[in-house]
Amino acid sequence: MTCLVGVTVYCQADAAWIQEQLQKFTVSARHKIVALYADVYQAAWDEEPVSFKQENRARHEANTRLRKFVENHGKALQGYTVEPPLAGKVNRS
Repeated sequence: MTCLVGVTVYCQADAAWIQEQLQKFTVSARHKIVALYADVYQAAWDEEPVSFKQENRARHEANTRLRKFVENHGKALQGYTVEPPLAGKVNRS
């Protein structure tokens, strides 16, 4: 876990999945993503008033945001693009 070293706010059970998601990004982007993941995890942990629910809430929030980020930005950050639609052209599928 080279990318997660030094970050203590994540669940060990999610480490392999997080690492798999991070492999889709550049090294510099990974560091930023890990920092944001840790911030979301810690914020969700702190917001949950019930102590035995804290870890599940934190995992859910952080993992959901990471999954959505990868879905929305992963391909674009890897350089994949899609041709923009032409103005006035009707798409017929």
